[in-house]
Amino acid sequence: MNKQDRKISQISAGLGVMALSVLSQSVMAHGFMEFPKARQAICQAQGGYWWPDDGSNIPNLACRAAFLESGHVQFIQEHEFAANTPDFNNQAAVEKNIPNGTLCAAGSNEKRGMNLPSEHWQRTDVTPNAQNELAIRFRATTPHNPSFWKFYISKPTFNPGVDTLGWQDVELVTEVGNVDFVKDPDGKRFYEMKVSIPQDRVGDAILYTRWQRNDVVGEGFYNCSDITIIRDSSPVTWTSAGYFIKQGQNANVTDTVWTRIFDASGKELVSKSIKITAQNESSWQQLLADSLNLDHANTVQIGVRQASGDIVFDGQNLLSNEVFVSDANYTYNLTIQVQAPNTAPKIHKPDPFILDESTSAKLHVHAFDDEQQALTYQWQVPSPLTFSGSGATIDVVAPAVESDTNYTITVSVSDGELSTSADVPVTVKNISAPQFPAWSSNKTYVAGDKVSHNNVNYQAKWWNVGEEPGTTQVWKKQ
Repeated sequence: MNKQDRKISQISAGLGVMALSVLSQSVMAHGFMEFPKARQAICQAQGGYWWPDDGSNIPNLACRAAFLESGHVQFIQEHEFAANTPDFNNQAAVEKNIPNGTLCAAGSNEKRGMNLPSEHWQRTDVTPNAQNELAIRFRATTPHNPSFWKFYISKPTFNPGVDTLGWQDVELVTEVGNVDFVKDPDGKRFYEMKVSIPQDRVGDAILYTRWQRNDVVGEGFYNCSDITIIRDSSPVTWTSAGYFIKQGQNANVTDTVWTRIFDASGKELVSKSIKITAQNESSWQQLLADSLNLDHANTVQIGVRQASGDIVFDGQNLLSNEVFVSDANYTYNLTIQVQAPNTAPKIHKPDPFILDESTSAKLHVHAFDDEQQALTYQWQVPSPLTFSGSGATIDVVAPAVESDTNYTITVSVSDGELSTSADVPVTVKNISAPQFPAWSSNKTYVAGDKVSHNNVNYQAKWWNVGEEPGTTQVWKKQ
């Protein structure tokens, strides 16, 4: 056949193959706000959405209304509230991609129940520290670096009981650049930061989080956390939960020290860590205590109780310091985590990479390293495919083919000591291949139905009507 004029398309495969224009935007995001907990994470944890169909087993009325609006996908994909904005440094492009009224669902129609106004959204009580900062934790089921963060708070005039959240309803309060993740003693990964809370704010609000990957696709993650800002200056009755450190609890360089406070049910209320370096090896106890005393002043205080009732940290006699908690039922734990042996990088399994003959496309693979070492990438691309570039993203050029043709690209990722490899299945499409019937917004489709939309073929995964291919996970690209 005659070769077509070369067309440049922008496609990325890593967490999946992601098209930047008319192709399927199969987003696989990886994280959610842990504290204060995001709406969808609260609904997912409370459960009750598998049966019955009327949602009557869902305990929270706001979660139940969300279920009736858009089903259970928004709950089981608690870590996948994401949208792709290639021009992600352009705020206007971000706001266009996530229109007003869709912020809590990251612009997703499948998760639109999270946008519903309700006075029943479960709120998290938060108390800013003396510097008007709030310590937050974002659960990273898959870390993404480099990335950056933006935190917003709803304006005082916004009423979450009757209003849907729009960009005009929030104000930017904190921006954070690329930060390393931490891995807790349970093996869970988190990003930890501090968010500024305006000094005059008290009462109910929404904390809106944007976590933006710096990648070719522009994948960003968006979460709504319903909060009640408390500024309680009333005195606390402190009860000792034991000594801060015990004889023999010595930390060495490369260790990580974790302090945790639990309530009577075993729920973690406070988690704070410090990485031991040559610079803080002799002062980590003071630094960790100061951080706890500042960020969690209404829950815990570390030190020695004075005759006046004040609790003051004793840096000279470290073993004399106790952990005082605001509830006698709270318990305290300090763990010294020895640095584990180096592990190989982890590659997120790539989805099939599909492109038309005689086109160029970007192929991206996502990998991360628990030791957060610099990674290098080696690509093996079989002929007649060709490629250019290096690192996690390359440009792949497809040849002309007489029929749909399959290839396998292999990538090896190394941290300098250990490496991991993954195969990327590639299909080069013969663009003269037969097209399926055009998709119709008014037609009902069932699992297995095939359609063509914007020159791309799709197959339905389940029953649907009005769900546009390329914008929803109901359809998979052929």
